[in-house]
Amino acid sequence: MAAGAIVAVVAGLVLGILASLEVSVGGDRWTQAVEAHGRLQLFGFAAVFITALAFEFLVRLYQRRPFSLCVRAGIPAAIGLGALVQSAGQVYEASVGVLAIPGAMLVLAGSVAFAVVTWRTAAPRRVRADPQPLFFRAGGLWLVAASALSLWTATRAEGGAVLPVESHAVAEVFLRGFVMNVIIAVALRAFAGHLDLAPPSARRQLIVFGLMNGATVAWLAGQGLGSLPETGLATPAGDVGFAAGVLLFTVWFGILRPLREGFREPRYRWLIPIAWSGAVVYAVLLAGVAFWPTGYDLSLYQQGAVRHVFMLGFVAPLMLAMAHIVLARFGTGRVPAENVLTAACLLLVVAMLLRVLPALFVDTPGNVGQWLMASAGFATMGALALAAFVCLRTVAGMRRLAAG
Repeated sequence: MAAGAIVAVVAGLVLGILASLEVSVGGDRWTQAVEAHGRLQLFGFAAVFITALAFEFLVRLYQRRPFSLCVRAGIPAAIGLGALVQSAGQVYEASVGVLAIPGAMLVLAGSVAFAVVTWRTAAPRRVRADPQPLFFRAGGLWLVAASALSLWTATRAEGGAVLPVESHAVAEVFLRGFVMNVIIAVALRAFAGHLDLAPPSARRQLIVFGLMNGATVAWLAGQGLGSLPETGLATPAGDVGFAAGVLLFTVWFGILRPLREGFREPRYRWLIPIAWSGAVVYAVLLAGVAFWPTGYDLSLYQQGAVRHVFMLGFVAPLMLAMAHIVLARFGTGRVPAENVLTAACLLLVVAMLLRVLPALFVDTPGNVGQWLMASAGFATMGALALAAFVCLRTVAGMRRLAAG
């Protein structure tokens, strides 16, 4: 978890800030810098962080022995290292461009290994009675799909840059397919226990599963990748279906209900619903774009703003909100410097507003908008650096406990 956050701080966010200000490689190689920034934030940070968490939850939710260190550390390390290598090959294509494809292959290898682990971990009950394992398994398959798409785009890149539609497809498959499925898989158990919520019935879980995954397939089919034809209705159908799945799951599970209790302890009881509000906003934006007469005329900046609502306004804060649980329950029994971790989580919400608002309603942000977006990068950098600090403090505490 600490390593993923550090990759975001020292690599992914640096490229994002340079691209926002259009300086250095962010000016000379703007497209490559933006695409590498996205890849590092997705595969180098989110995938590493989420797979590390998933291995802990799989063990505890399914009551099995812990995975070996090779699995728990090796798979996230392969994905994160591969993302770093591929991004370096893309940004510095003239000197180390040959690294892009090997880096993408390493990401794919780690993703396949993660999918194998999720599928081989036996569920305690039949899926028909308890569909929760389906989300874990689908998430593993979508991670493989996103990694395979990333490798495919690397083989088609020119000067390190890939077509915007292809880069967009990798990001959306990763977020809608891998990230959302794994989040729901964990939420069905962790939210029920820690937020005192009754999970949706098996039938409703299957409805959400079918909506979200079917919608992601439909959206991808409509993109016209490679030699495939672009399908006009598939994209809006995919957006609306995915939005419906998010909103139904939110209502059926009552995830926002704990906000009525106010800011009481434990902190994750209000941090998790605040983070989940980002998913609701994202779903509303998806549906709004689909129904708006000129919705799909969004500029690259506007598309990025919508995507950052999901990643920066929902996924990243939720990971830090859940870290309040994980670091205590799976670490030393408490969160060291808990105030720091809470501040980091809330700072990400502020960073989302700084990143999204300047670009959401205009085709191209002006100078003020660019500086606000760069400020969002610095705020995110600070938040994830604080999170990495707390994770490393937990590691040190675990070592002291192990030493006696």
